[in-house]
Amino acid sequence: MLPNEEKTWWPWAVCGLLLLATMLNYMDRQALSIVAPTLKTELGINDEYYGGIEGKFGYAFAAGSLFFGFLADRLGPRYLYPFVLAGWSFAGIATAAAGNPEITNRFCNASESPDLGIYRYLLLCRIVLGFFEAGHWPCALLTVRAILGEKNRTLGNGILQSGASLGAILVPVYIGITESWGKTWEFPFWSIGIAGLCWIPAWFVLIRGRNLMQIKSDVQSNAAAGSPAGGNQSMAGNRLVRCVICLAIMIGSLNISWQFLRAWIIKFLVEFHGYTDTQSRVVNVVYFIAADVGCLLSGALMTALLMRNWKKQNARLLGFFLFSLLTICGAAIPYVQPGILMMVLLCITGAGILGLHPFYYSLAQELSARHMGSLSGLLAAFGWVCSGRAQELIGREIEATGSYERGLLMAGLAPLIGFASLAFLWPNDEQVEPTAATSP
Repeated sequence: MLPNEEKTWWPWAVCGLLLLATMLNYMDRQALSIVAPTLKTELGINDEYYGGIEGKFGYAFAAGSLFFGFLADRLGPRYLYPFVLAGWSFAGIATAAAGNPEITNRFCNASESPDLGIYRYLLLCRIVLGFFEAGHWPCALLTVRAILGEKNRTLGNGILQSGASLGAILVPVYIGITESWGKTWEFPFWSIGIAGLCWIPAWFVLIRGRNLMQIKSDVQSNAAAGSPAGGNQSMAGNRLVRCVICLAIMIGSLNISWQFLRAWIIKFLVEFHGYTDTQSRVVNVVYFIAADVGCLLSGALMTALLMRNWKKQNARLLGFFLFSLLTICGAAIPYVQPGILMMVLLCITGAGILGLHPFYYSLAQELSARHMGSLSGLLAAFGWVCSGRAQELIGREIEATGSYERGLLMAGLAPLIGFASLAFLWPNDEQVEPTAATSP
């Protein structure tokens, strides 16, 4: 047995490392949206191309969710996690070569425009990036579920998810600093990728062999006993189907909302409202700070309600409803002038939509101990197919009309569909869960 001090700090140290992984995941992902106006000017990546790249990224993420979810159930996260992180880091490094004609010209015929070769090369890099980035989530969720009990799990998921907004906050700041050093748009891609490779040794240091085996055996033994580490995992028949349908609707609505704002906020500010690159990046940073606060607050709210003996379903309904109301502010953004009010609405929307994700993760962690990776991967795949298709359609509309109205309406109102699914589809049977292991 480990000393009591390690029992106390170890799970939260692991959550901190997962936060860093999510941060790197989003830094690699979000860098493209930050430099998108530059790519449009310098490389000819127009809005339709950009929407297509984001859409195919979503489809690749969906495929990776299925693939790595299946592997996570069978291999555990010890070696799979660093493998997927290395994969997306190398994809990020390769993206920097999109400005090299000797490489991109190989992706188009001599009779075709060089813009098409650049588009195809970027598309390939983003497909690989999306495929490997998908492996982060089943590995991270399996780990959180094994090391934290029910009352702390939503907070742990909030810490994990908060890395998304932290990464999105750091990217524009980092890109601005590198530009002040005279670096071009390519520099952030390969340097962030190298930083991702440096995460891998830290994982092996913190997750020593016996720690990982403990995580893995907790999941497997609980599944065998029909008493999982994270809620009522031994669902049967119709109840499991009902829960999966509920979560599919929920993640589809959340993904459409969050991914639209993640991908288009910079272009909306620069190309629609005429913000400078610096101004748009400042707004982007403030937006994601608000999103991070919302993510942590939702986890803290759930923990506080459960500590006060609220029924779990009632606590979730209240929290999900409150954060859905915050997200509705996004639907008002097209109808206000740029300025303080628009920034406030953006920030409230970001806090709302990212604050909804920890609720979804805690629900997904209750599905099945034996097949959690596969089921969470299936759900993620559905969510990314939904958002991928939405990105393609929105990209075409913005290219044709220059209007972001429908996209922002969609982003603000979609989470209400997720709330309806939670209210009407998720079973309201309260069951007591054994305390999960909190130490390796």
